[in-house]
Amino acid sequence: MTQSRALSIAQSLIQIPSINPSFDTTSRAEGDVAHWISQWGEANGFETTVQPVTDKRSNVLITLRNGGDHPHLLLNGHMDTVGVGGMTIDPFAATVTGGRLYGRGATDMKGPLACMLAALVDLRDETSDWSGRVTVAAVVDEEFRFIGIKRLLKDNPAIDYAIVGEPTCLEVIRGCKGCLRFQVTTRGRAAHSSRPKEGASAISAMAKVVPVLEEFFDQRLGSITEPDFGPSTGSIGLIHGGIGVNIVPDQCEIQVDIRLLPQQDGLTVHKEVIDLVRSLSLPAGTSCSVSEPLLCDPGFALSNDDNFVSTLVHTLGKDLSGVVSFSCDASKIASTGIPCVILGPGNINAAHTADESIALEDLQKGAVAYARIARALLCR
Repeated sequence: MTQSRALSIAQSLIQIPSINPSFDTTSRAEGDVAHWISQWGEANGFETTVQPVTDKRSNVLITLRNGGDHPHLLLNGHMDTVGVGGMTIDPFAATVTGGRLYGRGATDMKGPLACMLAALVDLRDETSDWSGRVTVAAVVDEEFRFIGIKRLLKDNPAIDYAIVGEPTCLEVIRGCKGCLRFQVTTRGRAAHSSRPKEGASAISAMAKVVPVLEEFFDQRLGSITEPDFGPSTGSIGLIHGGIGVNIVPDQCEIQVDIRLLPQQDGLTVHKEVIDLVRSLSLPAGTSCSVSEPLLCDPGFALSNDDNFVSTLVHTLGKDLSGVVSFSCDASKIASTGIPCVILGPGNINAAHTADESIALEDLQKGAVAYARIARALLCR
């Protein structure tokens, strides 16, 4: 019953497109999925709260209380997905074949979110062995600027434990890297391509900037390491320059993504980049600037000996906990002092892929694991 419930919920969520608007400006974002989850919560008798984040985007909180408000366990999942360009399957068909559920968000993270909701039903139906409060938070905008989780935390909710359901193969993840993103822009002077000397190419200027940044990534960031996480890293993920092949480009932009270790301060790293760019000798008539951070998200790490971590490791029969290099809602939660881990069914390697999927067995295991964890943390 647990698997069929989690599968049914996951299929319903996948069949409703919820592409983050940063990937598709025509997207309706999470609105339709949020509506479905709120209706599901009310239909199943749960306390259901729609929490506005922007004019058109809202978190949905589904809460189950049994004998009091504490301990309070937060199960956090996001409703938005990345885009569907290049997918080799129907992204919204939610097809089941070969023991797997296929579709955009199957792993990241409508499948794990479905497991959380299915676990809530299990906890509702058997209340004799636990006491407290469990909230499933379905939040917006995890795939871009994390405005959903930031809105949730703005009210300083009284949360004793938090689990973020990103896919970890149900391994207990006690820390993650942070993320710093910003834009670097070079500017020049436009001219007809038949008279290039009358202009100043912003692309040529950027060609001077990129190798210096890559050396900074390798030498400066690469020298900062932690045993669990390895080195801090940086990459250039987007570039845009020029408006026509016959025009000397007057502007070129790149977007930079730096993964931060828990010990690093993102604003300090950002200032290092600004100082580096200012020291460059660029072609005549060109300039370079660094934007304010588009995202400055700290990393975090709990100890292997932390009581919360130890309880989860023991409850799930694991040997050890680990850390990951990707960033997610967990670091925002951890920054408020709430004990937080990342733990979810599915494999992160399947996320954002052309044929994203999750094993049906993982859906069952995920729902069972979340219910088991709640009982262990909230035991009478």
